[in-house]
Order: sequence, then structure tokens, then C-alpha cells
Amino acid sequence: MSILQGKKILITGMISERSIAYGIAKACREQGAELAFTYVVDKLEERVRKLAAEFGSELVFRCDVQSDEEIAQTFADLGKHWDGLDGLVHAIAFAPKEALGGDFLDSISREAFNIAHEVSAYSLPALAKAARPMMQGRNASILALTYLGAVRAIPNYNVMGMAKASLEAGIRFT
Repeated sequence: MSILQGKKILITGMISERSIAYGIAKACREQGAELAFTYVVDKLEERVRKLAAEFGSELVFRCDVQSDEEIAQTFADLGKHWDGLDGLVHAIAFAPKEALGGDFLDSISREAFNIAHEVSAYSLPALAKAARPMMQGRNASILALTYLGAVRAIPNYNVMGMAKASLEAGIRFT
């Protein structure tokens, strides 16, 4: 028997076959998991649906993690298909392009800082909080992706290093 046989896992952040989330989805499916996916903006919906179909899934939901209402709606919609959730994969990260590259102090702005942290870090506890009712009573897990830039200065990673450090701190509390 495969180790994830019959497990239900929500994958966030998959936008192409080069996404780390795609590789995670592939491994989960190979181990027998049922998968659902999210996309952030309408222009990505068809792309994510095609990728989801590769894993035998029609469960694709819009979820802009900057909206508590969309997060709640995602889990309400998922609950119409699944009675529970065994895994949540958080593979979401974003910072404005102008905040990535060049001198850190020249490229950072309050707006870029807030966007990077809201999307890349706050989204983890926001999703976990919304997922909790579906995960209760199950041996469920949450997987979040981080990067070396959270603990070491990596050239041009800039504000994303701060956001990933925040994500790692959030993991310890989630």
C-alpha cells in the first residue's frame, strides 16, 4: 500500500510543471493521494486546471491569499467535495519585482515589504486557520516551503529573505 493512499491534500502555489509544488503534487499522487489545487488570479485558472488534470483532479479553486473571504470560500468549496483534509502544501511566495535585485536598501519599500510578508508569510497561518476544521481528528500535516535566504543574505533575494524568515517563525507557531 502507498503511504498516502486515500489521503486528501490541498496544493497551493503550483503554476507550472517547473514549480516545486508540481513535484510535490507528483510525488503525493504517486503515493496514492487525492489532490486539490488553488490558483490566485483568473488568468492562471486554465493553466492550473490543465496541470491538475495530469494528477486526475478536477478540484481547482480560486484562492487569493490576500483575501480572508477568498480563503474561507476556498475551504467551503473544498468541503463540498471532501469531508476532511489530510495535508496542506503551502508553496506560495511573492514580492514585487522591483524589490528583488540591486541594493537592499534602495529596492525596499513599505509597500513591497507588506506585500511580500502578506503573501509569502501571513498566508500560512491564514490558510492553516481556515483548514483546521477540515483537518481536526485526522493525522494531518502542513508543509511549507522556505529558502536559505531566510537565514543568510543571498544577493538579490532582498525582501523575500525577510518574508521567508517570517514564514519560518510562523511555522513554529502554526
